[in-house]
Amino acid sequence: MKEEDVDITLRAPVQALRKGLSILELISFAPDGAGLSLSEISVQMGLKRSTAHNLLKTLCLCGYAENSGSGIYRGGWKLRQFGRALSLSGYHSGLFRSVLGSLAARTGEAVVFATLLNGRRRVVARASGGQEIQVDLIRLEPESMSIWSTVTGKILAACCSAPELALICQHYGLPDSDSWPGIGRLQELQAALGQIRQQGLSCNFTAQVCSAAVPVYTGRQQLLGALGIHFPQFRHKPAADQAMFALLRQGAAELSAALETPTAEELATAAAPAAEDSRRNSD
Repeated sequence: MKEEDVDITLRAPVQALRKGLSILELISFAPDGAGLSLSEISVQMGLKRSTAHNLLKTLCLCGYAENSGSGIYRGGWKLRQFGRALSLSGYHSGLFRSVLGSLAARTGEAVVFATLLNGRRRVVARASGGQEIQVDLIRLEPESMSIWSTVTGKILAACCSAPELALICQHYGLPDSDSWPGIGRLQELQAALGQIRQQGLSCNFTAQVCSAAVPVYTGRQQLLGALGIHFPQFRHKPAADQAMFALLRQGAAELSAALETPTAEELATAAAPAAEDSRRNSD
């Protein structure tokens, strides 16, 4: 095979990949996450409708795009998962420790933030409430534990997308009698998760430990993770439950707002290329 033949063979898939990635950029940055129609995409990309449609079909099949059902294309669940991972990288700046530490100080109890990656629950950060007697979060919510055994896991499963729920079931299977009594069939699981999603709250009060969790969303109402709180049963005061849940939801809102606000380091990084371009233009 000649060298130019190899170049021709490689050029087509590379061009298709480039066009597919360009389409992802278009639909990802559509105003207010509204998405774009096939016509808008084909015009902005300078592609034939048939070519744009074939690329979109492939992106949808792979989970990177989705059709709303009315001909509008938006980012798919895999794209949202990438965004979730990027948002959570803020942990290294101390953001999670700051927000979770503040919530733990206000409640006096242990708190945990977990997220969903590739259908598996991942603990991002934990904070102790400073009480003399504390719940051991590492023992209570280890990553190796079934997602169905934790309140944060149930929130994640209830509020994630349908393809992600399928991945969860693939990894963890359906709940058993130990992890979630009374939930043994898919229909029962979907109904129970629907109730949790509607309430925006998952609770588990046992004879030893009381636990609750709420979802944390982005500004576009995309799932970031679950914020949970755990405390010994002897400190449980039923009359104070609603106040505790309100504090938990407030913490989730603060975490969401903090993740949406760029840090000084991120602003400086974003400004650097523009400053360099300005310097070059002035030279």
